[in-house]
Amino acid sequence: MTPLPFVRTAALGAFFAVGIVLHPQLVAEEMLHRRADDRPVIIAAQVQKFGVQRYDSKRLILFTDIPEKQAHELVGLVDQVWPQWEAQLGPIPPARDGRPFQLTGYVMRDPQVFAEAGLVQRAPSNLLHGVHKNYEFWMDDQPWDYYRRHLLLHEATHCVMMCGEDTNYPPVWFLEGMAEFFGTHDPQPKFQSGVIPPSAEAAHGFGRIEMLRNEAIAGNALTARQVTRLGAREFSESRSTPYAWSWALCTYLARHPATRNEFRQLCRERNGTRFQVAFERLQVAHPEVLGAEWEIYRDHLVYGYDLERQAIQFTKSQPLSGSVACEVDAARGWQGVGVTVTAGQPLKITASGRITLATTTKPWISEPSGISIRYANQQPIGRLQGAIQRTTPAADRPAGHWEFFDLGPACSLAAPATGTLFLRINDRSDSLSDNQGSYQVTVSTAP
Repeated sequence: MTPLPFVRTAALGAFFAVGIVLHPQLVAEEMLHRRADDRPVIIAAQVQKFGVQRYDSKRLILFTDIPEKQAHELVGLVDQVWPQWEAQLGPIPPARDGRPFQLTGYVMRDPQVFAEAGLVQRAPSNLLHGVHKNYEFWMDDQPWDYYRRHLLLHEATHCVMMCGEDTNYPPVWFLEGMAEFFGTHDPQPKFQSGVIPPSAEAAHGFGRIEMLRNEAIAGNALTARQVTRLGAREFSESRSTPYAWSWALCTYLARHPATRNEFRQLCRERNGTRFQVAFERLQVAHPEVLGAEWEIYRDHLVYGYDLERQAIQFTKSQPLSGSVACEVDAARGWQGVGVTVTAGQPLKITASGRITLATTTKPWISEPSGISIRYANQQPIGRLQGAIQRTTPAADRPAGHWEFFDLGPACSLAAPATGTLFLRINDRSDSLSDNQGSYQVTVSTAP
C-alpha cells in the first residue's frame, strides 16, 4: 500500500522554533540532566466529556479518541521500547527533581475534538501528521495498525533523544533516522524495534523501501555521505524520501557487523558538536562499508534484507598471478577472492559443486549454472556471479564502485575494470539464511 505522506516532525519543529546552531566550542559541558517536565495536568473526567479517553502505563499517558482495543495496543509501546532505547542510546538522563521519565501522547482521530477539549493548544500550528514538544507528542490516527504504532514510536523517540538540557542536538538526518529506526518494529513474538520489516504485508503504511526503490529507478540514489547532508530544508520540502534515506542509513550503521558497536557509542553522544567529530571518525575508519558496500545495500534493499549475512568482509588482496582457488558460501553475499585484477586482463573462472537453496520448502539443489525456474536480480538463483570493486570509482553512474558480470560454471572474459575481485551465489537478499553448501571456484589468468 502507498503510505500516507510523512510530514515534518518535532525534530524539525524544534529546529524551526528555536533556530538551533552548533556551539562553537569543540568540547561542551557534559549533559547530566534532562530538562524539566512541563506537561500540563489534565483532568481525565473533563476531557471525557468530549469523547477523549485516558490510558496510562509507566512511561506514557495516552489521550485518544480511537477505539479502546487500539488504544490498549498503543499505551504500552513506550514501556516495551524503553530497554531498547537505553541499549542503543545509553541511559536516559535523570531529572534534577528526581521525577521518573514519562511522556504524554495525543492520538487524534478527530483533531477538532481535541481542539474543543483544549488539548492541542500547546502543539505547534503546523501539525499535519506527527509532532513533539518536550515531553508531549501529537499525532493523527492512521488507517493501519502497524503504521499507527510506528508513528507513535517515532514521535516518542524524538522526545527521548531531545530531552536534554543541552539543545545543541545532533544533525537532523540522524534524529529523524533514529526515530524511524525505533519506529520500525516487529511486535511478535517478542517486541523488537530497529528491524527491517520481513514483508510489506507486515508493515502496512511504512513504504520506505518502495520509496528508495523508486528513487533508484529515477536515478536519484544517494551516497551515504549525501544522506548525511540532508538537512532541515530537505525534510521540510519532502514528506517521504528524506525519512526513507535517513532510516536506511541509521539501520545500516546500527545493524552492520563492522559498524554497530561504534555506532552504538555514537548514538550516546547527545551533543551535536561532539557527534559530528565522532561521526567523521567513523566514516574515516570504514570507507568501504560507507562507500562500495553501501551501494550494494542501497540498490538491493528489500523487505527482510539479511544485513548480517550480506555484510562484506574486506581483506587485503594481492595481484592475480597464475591461479587461485576459493570456496563461495551459498549463505553469504559478496565474498572476496583475495586477488586484484587489471582492466583488460584475461581471466578464466570455473566452478563446481552443489548447494541447497530454500530448505523451508522442498530443497532446491543447484549447481553453478543456477536454477532457471526461479530468478533473482534477473538471473537464475544459484548461479555464480562476479563483481570487481573498482580501484577508481566510475563517476558516471550511482553504483560507481562496482562492475558486475555473470559467470555460471565456466567463463573466460577480459576484466572489465581494475580492482578487487568478488564472487557470490545469486539469490534474493532476504533468502540467504536457509542456504547450505558452497561452490569450489578457480580463478586464473587465461592463456
